[in-house]
Amino acid sequence: MANRNKPVSAETRRWQEAGAALSRHIDWRKWPLSRQIDFIFSFPSPHQLYEAVGVDSVLSQLYAICVAVLPAEIRPTVRLALQALATRRIGVLHRPELGMAVAALAERYTQRVREVADWKPKSSNVYRQLTGLVQHLFDRYGNTPDWLIESWTRPTLVEDGVNLPDLTVHLGKGQSLRSFPGLPVALSKRLEHGMRQAPAGCTFREALRYAQLAARDALAWWGVVMESRLGRAPLADDDFWLGVVDFFLATPMVDPRHFGPVCDWIHQKRSVGIGTEPAQPGFSLKGRSMASVLAQTEAWHRGLTRQRRQSGEVAMPANTRWPGLLIANYMSGRVRIEQLTSYEQLVEEGRTMHHCVASYLQSCRKGRCGIFSFTVDGVRALTLEVTADRTVVQVRGKFNRWMSKKEHAWITQWLDQARLVLSKHAGINWQDE
Repeated sequence: MANRNKPVSAETRRWQEAGAALSRHIDWRKWPLSRQIDFIFSFPSPHQLYEAVGVDSVLSQLYAICVAVLPAEIRPTVRLALQALATRRIGVLHRPELGMAVAALAERYTQRVREVADWKPKSSNVYRQLTGLVQHLFDRYGNTPDWLIESWTRPTLVEDGVNLPDLTVHLGKGQSLRSFPGLPVALSKRLEHGMRQAPAGCTFREALRYAQLAARDALAWWGVVMESRLGRAPLADDDFWLGVVDFFLATPMVDPRHFGPVCDWIHQKRSVGIGTEPAQPGFSLKGRSMASVLAQTEAWHRGLTRQRRQSGEVAMPANTRWPGLLIANYMSGRVRIEQLTSYEQLVEEGRTMHHCVASYLQSCRKGRCGIFSFTVDGVRALTLEVTADRTVVQVRGKFNRWMSKKEHAWITQWLDQARLVLSKHAGINWQDE
């Protein structure tokens, strides 16, 4: 009897009230959003919340991203932020794909420069609502680059080791980009200006490359550079690779489509070795002519399979297979787009198309990318590289030509069907008829 009259804690009382609500079969989905936020903070453990509302419910996903993984000391701040968002009646809280951005916003809520109550959404689109809210809360002077604000809508908020929400808050306070701690490369004032001028939709790396090319008065090469190893590989040894850019820029009348293949050849020469030659980490273009570089690159492309066979490497991996990316093949009329899932297929593709796609063996096996063959009436026409994040980053024909307008139309149909994105840097020959 004594225990019946014993006072209970506030946390236990909230849990009892939540349990009582459930026992009365109250549907939390009909509650106001602010009450739903209070509800998820009323449970003493994630397990009890998941049992009450279901593991896959919107509330459970919001809790898992915005509450469960965060330290207990910042949960009051997160709760305050979520309640403030709930008062605006916007859709971002009910979109699991934006959960990481909502959590990042809530964690930094104490660093806001304006109040949520003073903000009015200008669109019913949740992505525009999110970017408008981020700009309102953290951009005091209105000069944070659009590409950085828009980065909040992407699946990952850390690129090349840079925490983009932290960078947003840093710039929003009026501080310089080059003073942000932990940048992967040092920035000059000129490079910072170039990054601030980069177009909306850029990633951090794309904005950096934009600035580096703008400083060279070579923005016409931006797409070519981003389609190459400089756009796909992690930022490393930038001085050397920018020297390759300068090597091309200093050569008049050179076809930009050679840039990517030359970068692949240089990477092979520096990191792996070609044929029986060992790797040459100190390889340099100093004293070399463009003609000799292009000739050696072409010779490597032609001889890649032959060199592997002579070294005894082909016999073992020829039958090597991998599951491939979870992307469906495409077939419509005369056109077929099929993923290559064996080393033998890569070798044959490279031999027929006269490029070095066989060098992607390890990337395919590790799931970093998938290689697809585009055929018309059974004849190989294009080779496509698709990254693990479902982006088509390279489309090349025989001898590394760009795709034609007609081929682009077919590929667009495949993109829609397979839910893929075509990189804005993929080359298209718009003059082709």
